[in-house]
Amino acid sequence: MEPSRNGSLADLLDRILVKGVVLHADLVISVSGVPLIGVNLRAAIAGMKTMLDYGMMEAWDQKIREYALESDEEEPPLDGDEEMVYKTFASLCWGDISVSGVWRPGYLYLTNKRLFLFRRKPAKILFQVALHEIKGLTIEREKYLRQEEECLLLFVENGQSNSVALLRTDEMREIERMIEERIKVASASRVNRGKQAPTDS
Repeated sequence: MEPSRNGSLADLLDRILVKGVVLHADLVISVSGVPLIGVNLRAAIAGMKTMLDYGMMEAWDQKIREYALESDEEEPPLDGDEEMVYKTFASLCWGDISVSGVWRPGYLYLTNKRLFLFRRKPAKILFQVALHEIKGLTIEREKYLRQEEECLLLFVENGQSNSVALLRTDEMREIERMIEERIKVASASRVNRGKQAPTDS
């Protein structure tokens, strides 16, 4: 009989990144039956999302975020009449909001027209939504393995489809307040433009 493989490399990588792998081994090196060296090996391998859920490498992650904030001054392109209202570092999960979803880090920009997540190197807008497409937002607490964490849920209506984006940032309450405020301003501006538009007689 030919040996069969039940899993693929992709399955193995998915397992490591999402759930993680813990290696634990004890090794004793002996010479002529006399134990001389003992080695105790313990290692945890997982994606950063899983590591942070278990409370590992939090200090390292915070230092990397602070370094990114201080070391790079590249800004995203804005439209001619677009004004930046608020900016903060955040991570966002778009589409798949399960625990194993992909959280994409970057700078979150709120302007008078839209909300978008921008990655600086290489420069790319990872997510963007016009303010009038945000139909609601709320802060919810999600239970993870180590503790409860707050996420800002954005309910987005884009064309005929409705989606939910999850947002994490250290400034959760402030960004929620700012988005709600800008949505109201943008909505009032559209109503005023509609009233001022000439009508056919």
